[in-house]
Amino acid sequence: MPDGVIFSLMDITITKASGQQEKFELRKLVDSLVRSGAPPDIAAEIAQKVERQMPPFSHTKSIFRLAKKLLRQYNAVSGMKYSLKKALSALGPSGYPFEKYVARILKSHGYDVEVDKIVAGYCVTHEVDVYAVKGNEHFVVECKYHSNGGNPTDVKVALYIHSRFEDIRKAFDQNPAENVTYRGLLVTNTRLTTDAIKYAECTGLGIMSWRYPTKESLEKMIEGRRLYPVTVLPAAGKKVLESLMRNDIILAQEIADMDEKDFLRRSGLDAATARTIKRQADELCPCG
Repeated sequence: MPDGVIFSLMDITITKASGQQEKFELRKLVDSLVRSGAPPDIAAEIAQKVERQMPPFSHTKSIFRLAKKLLRQYNAVSGMKYSLKKALSALGPSGYPFEKYVARILKSHGYDVEVDKIVAGYCVTHEVDVYAVKGNEHFVVECKYHSNGGNPTDVKVALYIHSRFEDIRKAFDQNPAENVTYRGLLVTNTRLTTDAIKYAECTGLGIMSWRYPTKESLEKMIEGRRLYPVTVLPAAGKKVLESLMRNDIILAQEIADMDEKDFLRRSGLDAATARTIKRQADELCPCG
């Protein structure tokens, strides 16, 4: 962070994606820009430019668009990283692409994964979004996708997922495997409410969400290994994304790892669009 205290020079009220209003805090904007890779002095300069151009009662969407535009002028890669939360919200509308994306993240972190696995519970049979195994640990993963990144995942979701896991765990306990442990895991692309976190911590339900837990939050798992979704690429419009998803291309890293001819063949895109998408993926996920 730059030396000295970062504070807003104007009293501006903003509207969040959830509809809630709060006072604009310049430091929060600076912090988000720094997390995207902007040096602290550049982040502070961009934030101050945004503040000067903001009308009263601005929406966070308009603030984000302006900040991203200014950040991309400084560095295109930082601009793409700054779009991560919005890119996660674009993994819809069904939510199934988000489930496949979560499976890719876990696989890249050393898990064996199955998507939409049918698992027999004690009372009923369940279709599990992702079943992940690492060593002797087995994870029953349920994904909660929100198209609006401002909508938090509440305690009702945690209650529902934990109850499903308990039914599955009870069935496993009927024929226990030696040295194998089973855990439930809730993965969501938004924040969780305080009650949802309290309930999960109390019951032992695992969580991977936006900004929680601190060391293994969703964005930490993504950024640590550059596991950015293809939705983060600026040139990936709706039709492009449909083609990429249809051809099971989920990560920008997967595009960067292909040569141009292979990507053109697999993506189903026209040559000009494929070259643009490939260039952006290479910039975001350079080799080495």
